[in-house]
Amino acid sequence: MEWKDIFPKERQPSMEEISDYIGGEASLLWQSLVQYLENGYKIKPKLSYSACSGKPGWNVKFQKSGQAFGTFYPEENSFSVLMVFSYKLEPCMQEMLPQLSSDTAELYEKAGDYMKMGKWLMFQIKDNTGLEDCKRLISVKMPPKSA
Repeated sequence: MEWKDIFPKERQPSMEEISDYIGGEASLLWQSLVQYLENGYKIKPKLSYSACSGKPGWNVKFQKSGQAFGTFYPEENSFSVLMVFSYKLEPCMQEMLPQLSSDTAELYEKAGDYMKMGKWLMFQIKDNTGLEDCKRLISVKMPPKSA
């Protein structure tokens, strides 16, 4: 059964239910990322429902001081992340690219324009490499307060 069908708009999932839905090793990656954001950035997840045809259903957003770190979409055995990088961050992103996996770096290089404000990047996390890439990308938006 699909995520949007298990948790319709009227039934907001808990963070535990999100982790359970993701399942397997990816569930541990999810929990690690949430903990990283809560501890390193002192932010809490915000659940939001989207009727967007691309990824309908509940998603999780992390924001601090008006800075959006990304939108996270639960999937079975993985989760996807949508991040928007302002063109102001382009020099930092170019420095970061060699530190990313070749797949993520290539996705960034090919990323499309987001409303003339920056590049949008959607990628899937299903292993530790994807998780570490996500953390590096988040650090470009704002360095963590602690590790």
